[in-house]
Order: sequence, then C-alpha cells, then structure tokens
Amino acid sequence: MAITTINDLKTALNTGARSNLFKVTLTGKNMSVDENSTFSYLCKAAQLPGSTLGIIEVPFAAGRRFKAAGDRTFADWTTTIINDSNHYIRETLEGLQTQYGTTDYNSTTAKTLTGGTATDFSTILVEQLNQAGGVVSSYTLVNCWPSDISTIDLSYDSTDTLEEFTVTWSYDYFTFPTT
Repeated sequence: MAITTINDLKTALNTGARSNLFKVTLTGKNMSVDENSTFSYLCKAAQLPGSTLGIIEVPFAAGRRFKAAGDRTFADWTTTIINDSNHYIRETLEGLQTQYGTTDYNSTTAKTLTGGTATDFSTILVEQLNQAGGVVSSYTLVNCWPSDISTIDLSYDSTDTLEEFTVTWSYDYFTFPTT
C-alpha cells in the first residue's frame, strides 16, 4: 500500500512504536524472582539486539564475484541500569561475572564457569511493549554473561542524580518469534 496522504500515514503508524515501552528480564543460575523483577524495573535503557550477516565472495568467470551469505555474528549488547541503594543488582552482576569467569589472571581458560556447566549461563528476554502493556515483539538472548560492568562515578557535586552504570553482555545468539 502506498502512503500518499496524511491519513494513510496515520493509519500505517497507528500510534507508532515507542522506545520507552520495553521490559528486560534476566534469568540464570542463582537468580530469584525478586532479582528478575528488580532488574526489569531498574534497567533504564537497552536496545533491540542486532546482528550482521557476513558475506562470502566466490570468484567467478572473468574476475566477477558471486556474493553468498556467510556466518551471522551477534555484537555485544549493552544495558544501562539505575543503581539501587543496596547495590543489589550490581553485586548480583558482579557475582555472575565471577561465576562465569575466573579472576585468576594466569588462567588459560576463558568464558568458563567456575563450578558450573554451559547451561548455567544467563538468558535475557527483551520485550517491546505497546501502550496497553502488551508484548509486541520479543528477543531472547541465549547464553549471556556480563563481559563488562562499568564504573560508577562518585562526586560531591552530584546531589540530584541517581547512580547509573552500564553492563555489556556477550551472548551466543538471539531468537525471536517468526510470523
């Protein structure tokens, strides 16, 4: 359908997708319901995840190249979290980071669980909501782990702001419902 009038545009958009209507749920080993709901409310910013489909160039006759789809890669994913007064989420994420990777700098292993298995990695559900609170679309990030937890700036000058920090998540892939 071609959009030729303002009414066509209004109909196509309906109310439009709103970037502030989202919910992020974190589940994983040793995660309780309280941690999930607290994380969902204090996760201030996130993104719908993206991916890149690689290109394989196959040489063909007379110097021409045929392009074929290659491997799909998934970039790290970042969230911004409001720090609660008890540092509950931050300490949980630091605990996950310790659980998922060793703090022994002489270790030759990376991305290994200390005392766990590969099924112990976290899962993150990102849901885009409509104005009524219903789920419009969702993405599940599989085998997540917090690869970077940012610093929290402390200052006597900041008297009217809440502490925030970012967490960069590495994950294997994401799934989403297909229509």
